[in-house]
Formats: sequence, structure tokens, C-alpha cells
Amino acid sequence: MNCSKLAAAAMLAFSILILAGYSASAQQDGSEHRIAAKCNAHLRKCNSHCNLVYESKRALRVCRNRCEDSFAVCKTQHG
Repeated sequence: MNCSKLAAAAMLAFSILILAGYSASAQQDGSEHRIAAKCNAHLRKCNSHCNLVYESKRALRVCRNRCEDSFAVCKTQHG
């Protein structure tokens, strides 16, 4: 009887540890998704700004390159 109670307690503890680990990884995935969404939103806003402000192709390309650089920085800082 003692052995079966010990085994049941060990299985319960093990399942709780597994669920806690799964919950933590799910929270990390959600935060990574929010960060990626934030960086993508910033990139879209920056590109929209470039389209509204600059008329020449060269200036527009330079502005968009700046947006891509800031997007890369955002991804590396938060990723």
C-alpha cells in the first residue's frame, strides 16, 4: 500500500511539473508573438510615413531602408 501511494504522489508531482513547464512555454510564445506584431506594426507605420512624405524614388528608397534597419534592430532587441 505504501508503495502505491508513493507512486501515485510521484506521478501527480511529475504531471504538475510538466503542466507548469508547458504553461511557461506557452506564455513565452505569446510574448514573442506580441513583440513580432509590435515590430511589424512599426515597420508598416514607418513605410506609410515614407510613402506620404517622399516623392522621389531615391528618397523613398532611403527612407524604406531606414525602416527596414529599425525593424531589424527591433527584432534583435526583442528576439
